Amino acid sequence: MAAKRTLVQTDETAFARDTTTMAVINTDRAAFMAYKAARAKGSVVEELSAEVQMVKNDMQEIKQMLTQLTRVISDGK
Repeated sequence: MAAKRTLVQTDETAFARDTTTMAVINTDRAAFMAYKAARAKGSVVEELSAEVQMVKNDMQEIKQMLTQLTRVISDGK
């Protein structure tokens, strides 16, 4: 069972200090939720960026294949 934490209010109202570990803890839940939302949004942007890069690579590969195909066809005539 975890020990009960004792928090002491700091000069800044959004923070408190844990007397056991002396860690400064953010007690502003709204700010924490905003941080998590921004972090999740950043993760989505990174995933979309990677996906766009993959599509670009696929398109480049298709372009190269088409170029090779047209060369083979024109050499055959």
